Parts: sequence; C-alpha cells; structure tokens
Amino acid sequence: MDGQETIRAVELVRCIRDEQAAELGALTREQVLAFFRRAGEAARAEARRMFPAAAETSREAGP
Repeated sequence: MDGQETIRAVELVRCIRDEQAAELGALTREQVLAFFRRAGEAARAEARRMFPAAAETSREAGP
C-alpha cells in the first residue's frame, strides 16, 4: 500500500467526540437529542441521494 496515509481511527473518533462535547455541553437533553436527530436525518438524506437504488431496496424491506 505505497503512498497511502495511515488512518488513526481511534484518534479521529476521539477528536469528533471532543468537538461534539464542546458543542453540546451547555445544551439540555432534549436539545442534544434534537441535534443528533437532525444529523441522522441529514445523513440518511445524503445517503439516499448518493445511492438511490439502495434506498429503494431498503424501503421495500421495511424497518
């Protein structure tokens, strides 16, 4: 794997966790839940745009 950068997943996840903690630390439980609900909805919408055939298949299969 010449020329590829090593991905340090644990460090990446810790950075994400720390950023979210700083951003969400002063919010109420309800506000935190709303934040993650919006983030999840945005991620699902992006996935549907990027992979429309897969989105149709998953809708047919149900929850």
